[in-house]
Amino acid sequence: MRLMKRCIVLAGLAIFLFLAGCASSPEPFEYEQNNELKPGPGLLTGEEGVYTIYGPPPVEEKQSTTEEETPAKSDAQ
Repeated sequence: MRLMKRCIVLAGLAIFLFLAGCASSPEPFEYEQNNELKPGPGLLTGEEGVYTIYGPPPVEEKQSTTEEETPAKSDAQ
């Protein structure tokens, strides 16, 4: 009988502490999307927050099409 009273008191205390913990006011929540970059410097960008690439600018190659490479065939043979 004494053990049962202790269990009831402990269960009541646990319920009270649980409800008291839930009664606190919530902190303001600011949603941040996980697919956007966060402002500020990153791990690889340094203090400036930008990538710096050293060297000459890349050379753009002229893309040729297959029509320019092969001569036109005439059908009048």
